[in-house]
Amino acid sequence: MVVLASLVTANIFWIFNVIPSFATGLLMLCSWVVLGAVNFVTSFNIFSTTTMWIIIGGLALGAAATKTGLINRIALKVMSYLPASFRGQSMALLVSGTIISPMIPSAHPKTAMGTPIAKGISDALGYKPKGKGSSGLFMAAIWGFLVMEASFLSATAQNYAFKGLLPIKYQNVLTWGNWFILMLPWTILALILGYLLLVFLFKPQDDTPVSKDFINKQLTEIGPMSRDEKITAAVILVAIVFWILGSSIKLEAAVTALIGVSILVATKVLSPDDFKNRLSWNTIIFIGTVMALGNVMQSVGLTKWLYIVLKPVISPILSNIWITVIILPIVIYLCKFVVVSMISTGTLILLCLLPFFPSMPFSPALLILIITTSVNIWMLDYMDAPVITGQAAVHSSMVSRAGMAKSSLGYMVINIIGLLASVPVWYLMGLIK
Repeated sequence: MVVLASLVTANIFWIFNVIPSFATGLLMLCSWVVLGAVNFVTSFNIFSTTTMWIIIGGLALGAAATKTGLINRIALKVMSYLPASFRGQSMALLVSGTIISPMIPSAHPKTAMGTPIAKGISDALGYKPKGKGSSGLFMAAIWGFLVMEASFLSATAQNYAFKGLLPIKYQNVLTWGNWFILMLPWTILALILGYLLLVFLFKPQDDTPVSKDFINKQLTEIGPMSRDEKITAAVILVAIVFWILGSSIKLEAAVTALIGVSILVATKVLSPDDFKNRLSWNTIIFIGTVMALGNVMQSVGLTKWLYIVLKPVISPILSNIWITVIILPIVIYLCKFVVVSMISTGTLILLCLLPFFPSMPFSPALLILIITTSVNIWMLDYMDAPVITGQAAVHSSMVSRAGMAKSSLGYMVINIIGLLASVPVWYLMGLIK
């Protein structure tokens, strides 16, 4: 009851942003110790796990990619290959965002970088602020740089946070390579249907290609690849290869990331000040406090209590994978109207389902995939913090509220379609009984 009371209180603080989220999380963990629910080692155990170190290492690699300009170069290069029209550049934003996603495990810098690029393209194409063309390019940037991060384990820290809530035996299913394969049908459909949706909703009447001067000028200004860019690109590519091969070569993903970071420091691509200023330490601490919930809830018996209370409602949803991939996303969509934080929403849902893991006819690891794709909606302005960041980066001058709502509703439908298409792959990989 102590753990449950502190969890409820923490969620009220998170929903209404009473104090910074990481401070609320730390107070929650401390309250368990002070009130005698668990000891310090149990409460703060998560901070000694590999999950926390892969988050720190991944964020540092992403900081290097952003600092050196590598990310900006990749995005502009992709755009230079496609026509300077709404169709061409919306596709370019989708593709470049998807390519960049696994390199930066944080949504905010990606949207902060992607939407100004979209703004420059919109201005070059002569689109009116908040018109169809401008709204469509903004949403293409959001779709590519934010939505598609669900395709890769390393694309966002929240994927590691959700994975960290699972018991170890289920975590081992979600290696970098397995995650990519499990999500491949969803990825393909999200890209194709997302592109068709944006074209249907936002394509201007006159979509004649214009000059690519804007893009070419940007590429000319940044010049050839610098030494730091080349080193960063090499380190990230090697890291991704080792993440894919991690289970077969028995090398922890966290070790790969930290070796990569050490190389970047040794070659002076990253400095000590970069660690202080470019890594979001408050986010890292917040994620750690959230991940601590799973272990503590089990240790005090709260999961058994939740199982008894929730069984009549949840058991039918989890009785069949086809039902789960339809109903669970809808439940998450409704929760997002109340619990704004994506990590908080996903954590609450997963903790409620935790007691049902042993009786489920499929691997609980699949719940992580469903949750991570479903928490990312933006029906209303306040519902998605990275989208708010993207809006702020262009001074809220690109997309209309109606455009936001329509594209979010379209994504919510496409997400369920993509999850349904993924079920046969999950069967083939032996994750469904």
